[in-house]
Amino acid sequence: MRTILVPLSRPEQAAILATFILPVAQSEGARVILLHIAFPAFVVEGGEVTQETRIAPWLEEVAGVFDEAGVEVQIVRREAYSVAGGIREAVRAFKPDLLALSWRRPGPGQADVEGVTLHDLLLDVPCDLVVWRGDQAASPPRRVLVPSAGGPNVALGFQFAEDFHRAYGSQLILLTVLPLSATEAQVHEARRALEARGQKVLAELSIPADAVHYQVVRAKTPEAGILQMATPDHADVVIIGASREGVLHRIRFGEIPEKVAAQAKIPVLVIKRPLPRRVTLYRRAWDVMSSVTPNLQEMEKVTVYREARRSARADRDFVTMIALSTIIATLGLKQNAPAVIIGAMLIAPLMAAIIAMGLGVVQGDARLLKLGGRTTALGVLITLAVSFGLELIIPYNNLTHEMLARSSPNLLDLGVALAAGAAGAYALARKDVSSSLPGVAIAVALIPPLATTGMALALAAWRIALGSGLLFLTNLVGIVAMSSWVFLSMGFLPPQSRGQDRMRLFSRGWQGILVMIILISIPLALVTVRQIQHQHLSREIELALDDALQGYPTVTVTGWDYEERNKNLLVTLELDAETPLSREEMTILQGILTSRLHRPVALYIKFAPVIRLEP
Repeated sequence: MRTILVPLSRPEQAAILATFILPVAQSEGARVILLHIAFPAFVVEGGEVTQETRIAPWLEEVAGVFDEAGVEVQIVRREAYSVAGGIREAVRAFKPDLLALSWRRPGPGQADVEGVTLHDLLLDVPCDLVVWRGDQAASPPRRVLVPSAGGPNVALGFQFAEDFHRAYGSQLILLTVLPLSATEAQVHEARRALEARGQKVLAELSIPADAVHYQVVRAKTPEAGILQMATPDHADVVIIGASREGVLHRIRFGEIPEKVAAQAKIPVLVIKRPLPRRVTLYRRAWDVMSSVTPNLQEMEKVTVYREARRSARADRDFVTMIALSTIIATLGLKQNAPAVIIGAMLIAPLMAAIIAMGLGVVQGDARLLKLGGRTTALGVLITLAVSFGLELIIPYNNLTHEMLARSSPNLLDLGVALAAGAAGAYALARKDVSSSLPGVAIAVALIPPLATTGMALALAAWRIALGSGLLFLTNLVGIVAMSSWVFLSMGFLPPQSRGQDRMRLFSRGWQGILVMIILISIPLALVTVRQIQHQHLSREIELALDDALQGYPTVTVTGWDYEERNKNLLVTLELDAETPLSREEMTILQGILTSRLHRPVALYIKFAPVIRLEP
């Protein structure tokens, strides 16, 4: 037998829930549990304080209504400090097949407490959920509006529509919403598809064909089209399934059903199947992050947007500063001078354009995205050209340590880029911490890797150029990705008044960022694994040398290196010794290394004679 859990906290909810739960319970022969959630209360009887356990009279009256209709009913009283928490405990205890709630619209100046509870339960309640939202109890619905776009919740909605038809003789109105730009041919095609879907529904339900009507409307957004029909002139109730858009869309733009329920002029019945566990975990993680970052006011958003556009322009100042920072970075790299390289990072204006790209993705703003992209591309070309030309002019044609340090990026560099992108976006949006931007520029280091790439190209050092280029690309993608994420958490989103184009760009932008991060992570992971293996092997060689030379107190290792050749290992040793080792002793040393490293070892030893003169 199916079980329906019906939480009730006030008498007004009883008539509301009975209107649509009673037909469902009768049709399916379900057992109804009336759950009364109350805050802990105590009474004084005979000088003793005891906890209140009495059942409210109005709750017994509600149970009587179900009992008279032949529905098995049970009253359960639970105390909790949180409505959502109490409902969750009851769901875990009774494991119902369906949870039925009512959601009252708040009055002027009232907090939407029930709305918060519903938003929480819509996320992760582990059973079917149905929510009635309306200002008061409604009469039995005669016209049921069902927006139909497919999806897992539609079938549950049709079951309710069938129960309403069986109990009240309700008419079913299937609705499809098209964009305002839809042509007559598209409207005709949508109506044909809707009728085909309706016929498929009729084949599974006991609703006659003359009780089903089809409606196609054009509107700016899906919720606008639904609200256009959700009026007393067209319907008595709306049955709408909680949508399952992509996680990012759902996080910041809200569920369409919640928007419809909040604005519709008739009662709304929101239905939902349980979400996959992974989706609820993503949502929880997002809620934690959103609680950390502030939600900006509209005027603050406008200021941040204007600042991003201004900083992303490729004007004369930008070109001059990029060229000068590249010159400084190139000279610092050739001199192995970290302080000079840091100076180049501080004056480079490239990061502002990249952060503007992140804001463009979040707002679905193609113009801002293109502006930031063009400025970034121009900065890259200038940096490569200047560093390439300087390398040809400078007579010191060697690869320095600072250049080599930027040729082997790993996953840690991606982590730095992500953190720097978040810090840069936060500092741009919060003027109180904008002084941190120079530190962010130092941390992420955009110009030095680019300058290294240009210099390596001039020297035909292709591996170095590839590695430093990968480092710059890692920084670029990391900054765009994390700055977008931070802007999103602060409340930036595509203006819905601009149509679906911005939403489409928003979705595609995030998909592109995700793909780029995955593609970049693959070579970074390979380099990281190789570096870890190198460190492990270096440690093993060091321990093996210490073990092999314990019996030679007059021999000191001043340096060593190794090179892998197929499965063999070539180890080069530099030793200081008063007496050189004999060939037999060197053979023993080679054997110890081979045994410890579990692979063939070729050994090259360089002796530096040491003469000790006593006083």
